[in-house]
Amino acid sequence: MTSGIRLSVTILGSGTSTGVPTIGCDCEVCTGSYTKNKRSRASALITREDTGDHIVIDTTPEFRIQMLKAGVRRLGHVLYTHTHADHSHGFDDLRAFYFHSKKPVRCYMPAEYIPEFKDRFSYAFTDTGYMGTTPQVDLVPVPEKNFEVLGLDIEPVRLPHGSVQTTGFRIGSFAYCTDFKGFPEETLQKWRGKVHTMVASGVHFKNHPTHNNVQETVKLFEDLEVKRGFITHLAHQVCYERDSEKLPERASFAYDGLRFSVTT
Repeated sequence: MTSGIRLSVTILGSGTSTGVPTIGCDCEVCTGSYTKNKRSRASALITREDTGDHIVIDTTPEFRIQMLKAGVRRLGHVLYTHTHADHSHGFDDLRAFYFHSKKPVRCYMPAEYIPEFKDRFSYAFTDTGYMGTTPQVDLVPVPEKNFEVLGLDIEPVRLPHGSVQTTGFRIGSFAYCTDFKGFPEETLQKWRGKVHTMVASGVHFKNHPTHNNVQETVKLFEDLEVKRGFITHLAHQVCYERDSEKLPERASFAYDGLRFSVTT
């Protein structure tokens, strides 16, 4: 397992599938001005502090804006948790990185999702006669066991999300998992005591059929003995100011632009 490498993690987006504000909503969170309640769709940036190389987790519909805000000028690797629209539909903007590098971006996802991904973005993988530039990518199947990106040993895990599965990732003492309902007991046992910092989804405080709620994710942090847990993929029912006091010391809400360092 990778150890001793310093990583900077930036939460590019911390919102659920609709984003916050939600279109047409006049609730206090959607109409308020508090910056930490403004949430683009959930994604993250992982940067090796020694080399400056980046990995992005998911390309959301706000991907272009997220990259500009984070100041990312070059990118070679994207980890996809799954192919739902809020996690993949910024895919087209990967083409901008090819303009400068002339190298395809490597996009990692489970093998069974590659045909769906190619179908969803068929213009990038078939000759349609389009004269413009399409995303230049290599689709790389995520293996069942650990794999290496930028010299980092990445452990993938499969997590239940309604009728599909998502992929969570652990890099040494850091883990990122989103869009799941419950955590497999085998993974709980394997990861317990090994994850110092974790970003995990917890959509709101009520029960949800395909997502952990906030309370379930707090319990997950406790079960894994996480020392620092950030809850992401938040809906507009969660107010950062009002609801942060409901969280225990080990947990806090993520927000767009949050940045912290971890050592693998």
